[in-house]
Amino acid sequence: MRLNLNLFLFLCAVSAPDVWGGEKVQGVLSVRDILTAPGKLVRLEARLARDGLLGQSSGLGGEQVAFAVEGRNVGTAMTGGDGRALLEYTPRMRGNQEITVKLVPSKRVESREAKGTLFSWERRRPILLVELAALAEEPKFPPVPIPALPLDLGPRLAPTVMPDAADELKRLTDYFYNVIYLSWSGHQAHADEEDARAWLRRHHFPPGLTVRLAGGGPALNGKLDELKGDGWDNLKAGIGRTRAFAEILAERRMPVIILPASDREEAGLPKKTVVVKSWKEIRKKLQG
Repeated sequence: MRLNLNLFLFLCAVSAPDVWGGEKVQGVLSVRDILTAPGKLVRLEARLARDGLLGQSSGLGGEQVAFAVEGRNVGTAMTGGDGRALLEYTPRMRGNQEITVKLVPSKRVESREAKGTLFSWERRRPILLVELAALAEEPKFPPVPIPALPLDLGPRLAPTVMPDAADELKRLTDYFYNVIYLSWSGHQAHADEEDARAWLRRHHFPPGLTVRLAGGGPALNGKLDELKGDGWDNLKAGIGRTRAFAEILAERRMPVIILPASDREEAGLPKKTVVVKSWKEIRKKLQG
């Protein structure tokens, strides 16, 4: 009984240093990327969390978060019990606009600011879906095939970029496409999305909406239905690596390019799938 009591007191001390030690809680702010069109009302979403035991992240409620878009303050919102703060906002201009969230000075919590992107796109411009797995080299060690699901592009994996991927994708987005980056996961979390965004920025990929999918094929189908329901009916093509990605896009009669694929993987792909060996070939296929 005494051992259990001591363990309980230890856990309380670790999980509540602001109460026991009089120090501020170290919070972590994050902000979601948002896709919308000029003139359409959206909800900006931030989350304030604290790292807990066993790597779990607990939300911090009751704190004010200030939102800014392209350096202009657009309002504040209070975090709820799950740590989320929501603010309605209507962009007037098209383009990729930086969102900055800051914690309003607090006696209880401190945190660095966080940044995301508000993608205010014209609906007539075509959208290219890109699997993050198609941007990275397959790992050579250990000698096992890369799993189709999930792919984690966080700092623990730190994959190597495929040759020409960033340059070729930038050429496509400069003149024709907007891009949505898709990754698979067994769970969804802001930190995962932030890891992917940081990896893309570090390797100079063009800006694009980053979406992390939980639940395999049904999650991708659900996201595509959601995009179409929101009026994004200009989903034109996909670039990926996994068979699941190719099958779902083929079912929707969307052109899909897969790279690189082994003979065994290529044999199981849908009939109209275009298979290439390098990013240099992709622009020709899409523009041809």
